[in-house]
Amino acid sequence: MQKRKITKSAVTNIFRFVSCHKPDPVTVEGYNEFIACHYFEFSPQVINFEAQPQRFAFPLENSNRPLIYTPDFLVRLHDQQEVYFEIKPHSITLTDKFRQKWQLLQKAFGERDLSLELVTDRQLMRGQMAENLKLVHRYMTREGVTEEQALIISRLTGGPQSLSDISIGIQTSENNTEGLLLNLVAKKLVSFPLYAELNSDTVFARVNHG
Repeated sequence: MQKRKITKSAVTNIFRFVSCHKPDPVTVEGYNEFIACHYFEFSPQVINFEAQPQRFAFPLENSNRPLIYTPDFLVRLHDQQEVYFEIKPHSITLTDKFRQKWQLLQKAFGERDLSLELVTDRQLMRGQMAENLKLVHRYMTREGVTEEQALIISRLTGGPQSLSDISIGIQTSENNTEGLLLNLVAKKLVSFPLYAELNSDTVFARVNHG
């Protein structure tokens, strides 16, 4: 079916996520979906993602009306796999109404050999994840790797290192080193534990794309 268009609403908040890989912002409904964009944008496993990708109509037993459903995202991974995602508050997933609908959706997607995954706000907000991802987004640019960043990548080829050790190794301040590293995280060249607080002891590692 035709892709659903997100428009202004009196009951939902509209957010626009600026991606480094897309000419136009990604428009989503709700803060949870906005945070999910950060995960998809900076995940080394993701090559592309799309909000409100497609509207499905699934026939229902004992009903003349189909189940109309639009996933929140379609995500394409490096292994060529495509996964649809539904983003929901954890409290809603505990209701009988949602559980019944989710069972129908899982069955319908499975019959079409499609993958549908559920992500809750509890998963999105685990530890410092959301705040760290928003911080990475602040350092996102379309510019290439600088000489200092190339030196960082070279050092990380030998193994993970802490922010303080990297700073000492490239002989620049920790604040400047942090900005260089976060930009590399945004470029999917470097990673760090997103669930933990970012500080001098945070360990960064080079991303292996395979």
